[in-house]
Order: sequence, then C-alpha cells, then structure tokens
Amino acid sequence: MLKQVWILSFALVSMNAQAAKVAVVDSGTDFSHTKIRAQAWMNPLETAADRIDNDKNGKVDDINGWNFAENYGRVFFAEHLRDVNPVVYPLFRVIAHRQAGTITPDEEKFLQENLLGLPEAQRAEALAHLNFFGVYAHGTHVAGIVLGQSPSSQILSARMFPDDVAPLYPNPAGRVETKGLQDWIYKLLAAIANGSFQQVGKYLGEQQVDVANYSLGMSLPMIAKQFLAMRGKKDPTDAEVAAEVRRVYAQFEPQGKKWMAAAPKTLFVIAAGNDALDNDQLPAFPASIRADNSISVAASQGYEKLGSFSNYGATSVDVAAPGVAVMSAVPSLEAGAELPMSGTSMAAPFVAGVAARVKDANSDLQPAQIRQILMGTVDNKDWLVGKVISAGVVNADRAALAAELSRQMSLEQAMAQARLAVADRADGDHGPQRPAGALPLDPNDPAARILVF
Repeated sequence: MLKQVWILSFALVSMNAQAAKVAVVDSGTDFSHTKIRAQAWMNPLETAADRIDNDKNGKVDDINGWNFAENYGRVFFAEHLRDVNPVVYPLFRVIAHRQAGTITPDEEKFLQENLLGLPEAQRAEALAHLNFFGVYAHGTHVAGIVLGQSPSSQILSARMFPDDVAPLYPNPAGRVETKGLQDWIYKLLAAIANGSFQQVGKYLGEQQVDVANYSLGMSLPMIAKQFLAMRGKKDPTDAEVAAEVRRVYAQFEPQGKKWMAAAPKTLFVIAAGNDALDNDQLPAFPASIRADNSISVAASQGYEKLGSFSNYGATSVDVAAPGVAVMSAVPSLEAGAELPMSGTSMAAPFVAGVAARVKDANSDLQPAQIRQILMGTVDNKDWLVGKVISAGVVNADRAALAAELSRQMSLEQAMAQARLAVADRADGDHGPQRPAGALPLDPNDPAARILVF
C-alpha cells in the first residue's frame, strides 16, 4: 500500500510541476520531428525572425537555442536530408539489432548484401555515409531519448558542430557529393580552442538550464599516439600512451571545469565514451571531469550487462544506463521517423531525462542533490562492481519518487523510502527482446562495433 500511495502522490504533484529545461549540446536538433516539436524551448524574450537581439544577449533570434558552430540562431538543416540514401534507415536498424544480439538471418543477409559484403571501396563509402547520418541525426536522437524519460521537458539546442556535405554515396535522386567524413574529434578540438564550450556554459547559465546533456567526447588515446608520433615514438608502449593521455587531459580539464562553473545551477550529464577503456587509467574528455554538478554515464545493455563498447571507471564513471539499440527520433522526410542507435551517447540522455524528471518532482533540488539521488537509487548490479562508482543502473521511477519524498524529509530518508517502495527493474527491461531464430551475439565481432556513438 505504501508504494501505491506514494506513487499516486508523485504523479499528482508532477503533473503540476514546472517542466525542467534540458539543453542538448550536440549536432543540432530537428524541432520539426513529431516527437519533439511540442517540447521545443521557446525563448520568451525573443521575437522570431525579426532579426533583432530582443533580449540583448548578443544572439539574434535565439528562439530554440543557438548554433555555436556557425554563430547564429538556426540549429538544424533539414535540406541535408535530400542527400541521405534511404538505405541508411534499414541499415541502422539491422546494425543495432546485431549489437543487441537480436538480428535475424534475413537481417544478417541484408547487412551482408548492403554493407559488409561490398567491395572494400564501396564499403568504405557506405560506412562514411552512415557515419555522416549518425552525426547529423545525433542531436535529434538524443533529444528524443530525453523526452522518453521526461515527456514534459523543454528542449534547448546548443549546436556545436557544422554539418559536412554527405560523403560519396549515390541516392535515388542521383545526388552525389565527395567530401570526406566529418571528424568529430578534430571539431571538438577546434571548439575547445576557439572557446565555444565556454560560450555554451555561459549561455546555459544565462538561460537557467536545469540539465545539459553532453553526448560527446574525444578519444584521448588516439590524440596521444599522434602527439607521440610527432616526437618520434611511432610504436609507444601502453605506459607511454597512458602517460601522454594524462598529460593531454591535464591541459583540457581546467577548461571543462570552467564550463561547468559558468552554469552552477545546471547538472551536466556526460557520456563516458565508447572505447571499452577504463577512464580511471585513461581519462576521457569531458567525461572524466569531476565536479559537484556533473555526472558521467556508462552504457548498459538493458539491465543485464555492461555494453561491450562502453568505457567504465570505478572512481571516474558514476552510473550506467541503457545504451544498446535504443529507439529514438531521427530526421527523415517522414517527420515521425525513429531508429535504434547504440552508444554511451544514448545512455547519457536517458540519465538526463531522469534528472529532469527529478527536478520536476522537487524544483528546490540543486545539481549535486540530483546527482546524489540518481546514484543513490540505482539498481545495484554485481557486474558493475568495480566498473562504476554507484555499481548500478539508474532506476527512473525510484529516482523520481525519492525526489518527491525529499519535499517532506531528508534526502537520505527519501532515498531509503524509495528503495523500499520501487522494485529493481527486470533484467530484460529497456533491452530489445530476442526474437525466435535470432543469431547468437558475439561481443567480439568487429561488425557489432560499427556505428557506436
């Protein structure tokens, strides 16, 4: 009975709560998507399309957020869909199914015929095109995941990366482009160098954003190896790479702390990374930044195991959340399209959405307290001991109930009560169901590691 009474109380309060504001710091968000458009944040101090900086913040017509990559108000470019080959959509589905171990023989045949079995040059072109779409769709997919956990949230877009032209891959309209694949890592480096992330942090603070999702990061081992090579070390040892990673990270960390300090009322939710590495040993940026208003997220496969690609860290990654074959919104000529994608990029917005729901339940909670609730109400898992600080997967209902209870009692008491009232999620929850006849999952299969974001 206790469980029923408290959950009913939570539902009644939440319906009347002011919706949390969530910034998606990413590749831009398609606000025309049917699952997102009603929740687009609208700047109350700006007048759309009047070309006047009404709120005098230095950003003309920042209606739904700001394009920090190109320094104006437009955050998404729907016309680029004309260059997307329609085969992208079924390929994303079957690749996600392979990652989740739910691919059927017919899907495997389709994957072989349309990607893996192609001649090397054609396969490279196809992969470049698929990765282009993955980056292009990334911010929209992330926003959809946030809204899946917190449907009332307002989504603000902070676009960090310009779109490259779609790489070589002919589509039925006959449009062919030849630019290479967008290299996200170098664009991140450029954004850090020109202060874009500091500008984002300032903007989030000005707009009083509650939660900011950062499903992005840099592969520091790759950068470290390049730096070592420039100094004549072509085949560095693991110890030399690790030392160089720490050296590189030390240069970036102070800037990351500045971003977060610029928005002290915002909880920064950051993807841990997809290199299957220990962030304790090889810090990731910005995931490894430790601050009271940040939380780092690993990817789990449902509630069953850690994603094979996910970074982890017993002292540097806080929680895990579902991040394998997660269905969410993507840009399409059909405004309501959805596709599954995998990565810590998908796990982070799950947590960002739960954080927004927590904030809705008790608007007095500060970022550090929201983080405490998220970590203190997890489903504890033996397979996460020594992998993430909380040793658990975020439990959305339990975290939200703890937030509601915290209006009437201490945070510790609220979390204890919520743990009694809300059961752990079943292992299969938020994991794709395995169809009859599905091919066995091989976590070491390199083809299962492509298109991880």
